[in-house]
Amino acid sequence: MRSTRRGTVITVRVVGALALLALVGCDRRPSPSHPDSASASAGSDRADSVATTVSSSGWDSGSGPFIVLPTVDGGVMAGSLLRPEATELTVGDTAGIGAESADGRIELFSRSGKVGVARLTVEGAPRVDDGCTAWPVARLAVDAGVAVVPWTAAFAMGRITAIPLDSIEGLAPRDSARLASDLTRLASGLRDDTSSTFRGLPFVVLRAWRTRGLDTAFVVATLARRVNQEDAPKEERLVMVVDVIGDNANRWTVAWHERAAGYEEELVVAEPLLAFRAVGAPDVRLLFGRDDGVALGAAVLSRGKTAWRVLWESAVAGCN
Repeated sequence: MRSTRRGTVITVRVVGALALLALVGCDRRPSPSHPDSASASAGSDRADSVATTVSSSGWDSGSGPFIVLPTVDGGVMAGSLLRPEATELTVGDTAGIGAESADGRIELFSRSGKVGVARLTVEGAPRVDDGCTAWPVARLAVDAGVAVVPWTAAFAMGRITAIPLDSIEGLAPRDSARLASDLTRLASGLRDDTSSTFRGLPFVVLRAWRTRGLDTAFVVATLARRVNQEDAPKEERLVMVVDVIGDNANRWTVAWHERAAGYEEELVVAEPLLAFRAVGAPDVRLLFGRDDGVALGAAVLSRGKTAWRVLWESAVAGCN
């Protein structure tokens, strides 16, 4: 159970899988990488020259020394800098960041791919209340006349290659409706549906994205079902990664999922931010973030030969 200043949210975790964002004090163990069946995309010419190692936290060094995530109220020119090895006690540390950022350039990505390049300046973590923590502030700068479009994640220059995710909103209405129907069917068939409050209620697809350019495609989607109580409506949200095998949706499988339930206005779930490959690693990764204005953290899923798994989880900056 996770408490914030805005209420209490209960997260139901998938049996056999780690939660996306770890609770304070959870142990982390190294996880070896597995190659994906899809062929590596062209993109980084440094893939053969940069060694890839997996740290004790599970972070793949080929992805670079940090991630920058936009924050709820930071706009497009600022965000938070997440260091992979930080603990809940050291999330605000900035020692050594200057050396890690090399020439200070970072690449900005949206779910559709690379959207820009910026120069990074790191400031100390903002002041927060007692009992709270925050990540260092990442300030972005670009050349005069260059427009910065909305982005979902930023990495050090040349460290990753994005895998485009297309929103189903861009599909023809018939195709979009069919895909949404397939996703709700898969969600309704999951065996860990133990909540008597929501059982039997229909799912609605809130957002969904589908990959392109991969031999083995997948869909990542967020669905919801609601109990419409006038004073305090409740909602369950479900985040799914679905392996798409051919055009026959009956062969599709839910490869990973996470549930969260609570009051609608308080509910925050993992948000898919980017699909990518790291330098020197052929497997496909999915970056997720969670930001409710109080707590901020991230995690990376990796697709191996047989399943998706949690490769890395960040510390969580927020309030106890």
